[in-house]
Amino acid sequence: MHPPDPLNDSSVYETLFKSSHFIQLIIDPDDGMILDANKAAQKFYQYTREELTSMTIFSINAMPKKQVEKEMLRVKKCRCNHFNSRHILKNNEIREVEICSGPIEFHSRTVLYSIIHDITATRRAQKTLQKSEATIKAMIDATNSLVYLVDMDGKIINLNRSGAELFNMTPEQMTGKNFKSFLSENDVSKLTMLANKVIQTGRALNYSKQINKKHYDVQLHPVPDESGKIAQICVFVNDISEIKKSERLLAAIETAGGICHEMNQPLQVILGNLELCSLNMKKDDPNLNLINTAMSHTQKLGSITKKLTNITRYETKEYIRGTILDIDKSSEIK
Repeated sequence: MHPPDPLNDSSVYETLFKSSHFIQLIIDPDDGMILDANKAAQKFYQYTREELTSMTIFSINAMPKKQVEKEMLRVKKCRCNHFNSRHILKNNEIREVEICSGPIEFHSRTVLYSIIHDITATRRAQKTLQKSEATIKAMIDATNSLVYLVDMDGKIINLNRSGAELFNMTPEQMTGKNFKSFLSENDVSKLTMLANKVIQTGRALNYSKQINKKHYDVQLHPVPDESGKIAQICVFVNDISEIKKSERLLAAIETAGGICHEMNQPLQVILGNLELCSLNMKKDDPNLNLINTAMSHTQKLGSITKKLTNITRYETKEYIRGTILDIDKSSEIK
């Protein structure tokens, strides 16, 4: 049996999907049909909702069909998956995208819920770095990423203002200094190991890092000189906190749906039996208070399951060990 469909609730669907500023699609993993597309997706792809829902994902994906099918199968088997692709807009423009996709229950069947991020500007900036050092300064200042250009000794040659602000400094204060002096011992060790691999292989590498409760994707790209030798490394840092929050929200909705499905029927049986017991008891029966207390707590459990089915955001609260989902703040029902 399938758990209830959290996205079928109109308020949840409106908040989580339709009104979100993230580009989102719901896709049938069996034939690739686009089952729904939110307003952000319609604006991005330049199609109406009716046009998109008459198309398959293969129509807007520039990658080979077999490769797309392979990715959909991987996402369907796993809870969530990250991958990059190239999507085609209505005007035939091709955009580089990063996709976070996972399986959910929608209208009593398993579909793929995909959040798409346009990374074309970042990709172009990275390619610009590799082609010409003369355009580095303009690219660094233009990109939304936090950017650090360092030489083989770790000295910062250039960086943008947002990159400096991560360390509560200005670009002028950091330029010419060794990048290692701004990092912890563990971060220095990690970056040194990755930088050596980038130099040896000539290929970009990346890893995830949490700073001040925010999640960042750190990418190291080799920058060759005219002879083709790696002379510098460009570090791109992107805030992926919203992507992580979307993943946690998706996981919370899936978990809540399963819990509610398993709990609702037993709770109704317990409550019904308690009510029958109370009706067959005399008002002065000393056990009547126990029955009423049990009924009260059973009804409270019922209200909790109702809140779980109306989760629209991911909010946490402090607990004995770390944090846990705050059901009251995360649900539309108070």
